[in-house]
Amino acid sequence: MIVGYARVSSFDQNLDRQIAEFKEHGAEKIFVEKKSGADFVNRVEFSKALDFVREGDHFMVEAIDRLGRNYDEVLKTVNRLKEEKVGLLVTSVPLLSEPLGDPLLDRFVKDLITQLLAMIAERERAESKRRQAQGIKIAKEKGIYKGRPVLYAADAKDPQRRLVYHEIVRMLKAGESVSKIARQTKVTRPTIYRIRSGIINDKSMNN
Repeated sequence: MIVGYARVSSFDQNLDRQIAEFKEHGAEKIFVEKKSGADFVNRVEFSKALDFVREGDHFMVEAIDRLGRNYDEVLKTVNRLKEEKVGLLVTSVPLLSEPLGDPLLDRFVKDLITQLLAMIAERERAESKRRQAQGIKIAKEKGIYKGRPVLYAADAKDPQRRLVYHEIVRMLKAGESVSKIARQTKVTRPTIYRIRSGIINDKSMNN
């Protein structure tokens, strides 16, 4: 059996493309995870998928970085799959997207490619963070740094998030609890507290 694990970094992203791609590659069971980057370590569906696969199965992901946050975690997952005699398929890498004919060659080739891709992925993340920090530093020196954009606000770029923002405001004004709003809108409680704080500040400024 081919078992797929699909993940996106926010609740607003569409999983249809990943799921369609997995099915094209023969996935019979697909675990879906929608989490923010901060929740990466608590990947419940990822754990369920790893517990579900059995000897002789194949574990399918879209990209190598779905297997862990860094090189060591990726290799840890790969080694677990190897110990359980579960194959690995990565749909974005042609040589890893289908099982090879020779099991020994399959394991040898994929071991080499997986380690290389894991190392590259970690270096790309490190380089991305370096460039981001450098860009922030330059922006601060020029006095133009505005910090991270607010995702949920009345003027958010994403129209879907604008609608979610207004729904949160409506629920807050209706006296709904933060935990209930977070549960229904799939927005983190810190974000809802920020929105509530903004509403309170607006009221005090208007008085």
